[in-house]
Amino acid sequence: MPEAALPVQSAPPVAARAKVLIVDDELGPRESISYLLQDEFEVMAVDRVDRGLELLGKETFACVVMDIRMPQKNGIQGLEAMRKIDPEVSIIMMTGYGALATAQAAISLGANEYLKKPFDVDVLLLSVRRHASEGLERKKRIAMLKQLEGVYEAVKIDQKKQQMTAGFSQAAAEMVHDICNPLVVAIGYTNMLLDEVRQLPPGGRSVERILHYAETLEKCSSFCLHLAESWRQTTRHAGEVDVVDLYATAEDTKTVLFFGTNRVEVSGTKDAFVSGIRFEIVRLLQNLVKNALESGATQVGVTIARENNRIVLAVADNGSGLPPAVLESILKKPIESTKAHGTGLGMTICRHIVSAHQGEMKVAARPGGGTVFTMSFPAAPAGS
Repeated sequence: MPEAALPVQSAPPVAARAKVLIVDDELGPRESISYLLQDEFEVMAVDRVDRGLELLGKETFACVVMDIRMPQKNGIQGLEAMRKIDPEVSIIMMTGYGALATAQAAISLGANEYLKKPFDVDVLLLSVRRHASEGLERKKRIAMLKQLEGVYEAVKIDQKKQQMTAGFSQAAAEMVHDICNPLVVAIGYTNMLLDEVRQLPPGGRSVERILHYAETLEKCSSFCLHLAESWRQTTRHAGEVDVVDLYATAEDTKTVLFFGTNRVEVSGTKDAFVSGIRFEIVRLLQNLVKNALESGATQVGVTIARENNRIVLAVADNGSGLPPAVLESILKKPIESTKAHGTGLGMTICRHIVSAHQGEMKVAARPGGGTVFTMSFPAAPAGS
């Protein structure tokens, strides 16, 4: 056995009889490879690329062993066509010594490995064994990924429906249920990520997949963290209705949560008091200001005014604004987030906070660009 083949000896045999497709116009090599693999694999062999493509479109193969030089359609053409049909199948290219440059070029087109003819029996067997195992693992991973993405989307929809109908006390009581489903998704992605990292060779081509998994994991984890913190704080502060100074609360929110940034300006009437839970008012301001900044706003104005027996809180920004259809529905029903990694849950929470404080909420386009959210609350009774 050639010395270069020694590192692949650690590849374990494929437990199940994975399907292997052989494409070679020469009867001798085709029959030899079939005979070599038949004890471990379910082998199908054809003498033309088009016949191989037809089979690949009908059945699931873990690995393809294909010659490069063939009549009608060569192996390079077959490789490109097979990648369109099944991006995850392992493809091993076979070539004579006179076409090594072509075989090496095939690697850049998506081949997993190339072997020379005449092939070494042990090298070929180990190579097919390893690549068939990796091919099956890729297919399993992709199937799990699609399933998890489906679960995550279903969880988002379910959360939006629940948020529209659940009051604060009911939502807190359903905390465990709310957290468990997205947490299952996060755990699933974590396991996939760990499996990927353990099998990743240094400098491998799996970095983009890992990045995608990590980003999705971060999205799910943030979603879970937000829910957990929301329900925990809501339960903790339930019944703690107090007199809240809106102006002072807005100043504190700017200073503590947004590090005193000059992109946020607080102005208007001081000593404007409402009855409610300070934590929830902070949460309301945090969501609205954060959304404005993330929409590209360079300036967010938070103003407080007294109108008769009501306190009016307005958050205006000069960001990209909201489409008319979103403006029309944003205060009526759950909507898809306009942010790449958003869940749309933040605005639903804002509506519930305003409603729980006997307030009214309006939204409109800001003249000159941006959005204005206006909330009106009953003023706290004098002397309270």
